[in-house]
Amino acid sequence: MAGALAHEIKQPLGATTNFLNAARRLLASGDHRRIDAARRNMEDAAAQVLRAGQIIRRIRDFVAQGEADMRLEDPVEMIEEAAALGLVGSDALGIETRYHFDVSAALVFADRVQIQQILVNLIRNAVEAMSECQRRELVVRTTLRDQETIEISVADSGPGLAPEVVKHLFQPFITTKRSGMGLGLSICRRIVEANGGRLWSEPNPTGGTIFRFSLAAVRGLERDNVR
Repeated sequence: MAGALAHEIKQPLGATTNFLNAARRLLASGDHRRIDAARRNMEDAAAQVLRAGQIIRRIRDFVAQGEADMRLEDPVEMIEEAAALGLVGSDALGIETRYHFDVSAALVFADRVQIQQILVNLIRNAVEAMSECQRRELVVRTTLRDQETIEISVADSGPGLAPEVVKHLFQPFITTKRSGMGLGLSICRRIVEANGGRLWSEPNPTGGTIFRFSLAAVRGLERDNVR
């Protein structure tokens, strides 16, 4: 439980620090024209603190009950919001990010916060995997697989995974990172399964790795009816 919390709240708390440091620099400049920008950074920081609280509550409830807060959700909105956090710092690395959204994959039945944590995790892993590669391309895609299943994939152009790593990839404490805890993917798989889907990886044909996970598709409703 402690390891899961430490891993999952690291990202929103790190983003909070970045937003607050940016606001502090803007205010320290003494330029009144930058006050609005500083205010926006502080609002973003506050939103990330609230997000950390949501993550703690979700993990607590998940461990205690094994259940997710399932609702109708728009996968495009979930991806865009998660990418805003997961791609922090990617511009400096020159990563090219592309999105391919299947218009038929309109709605899913899932826990929004949990699925976004998975997306942030997969996106951050992809960014880190490509940090030392010459070609840095990230592709996030939604696909309607059948009438009951929507698939979300995160593909990178990194070095790929060694066969011995792939065999144990989703086991706790297995990691390819020097400072990693090896909890992220095992938690992600458990959460996807609690949301009624599955999570797996495969080699990217153009080089790198693709992580895919499935969610329950909801047909016959428009996005405007999500809320």
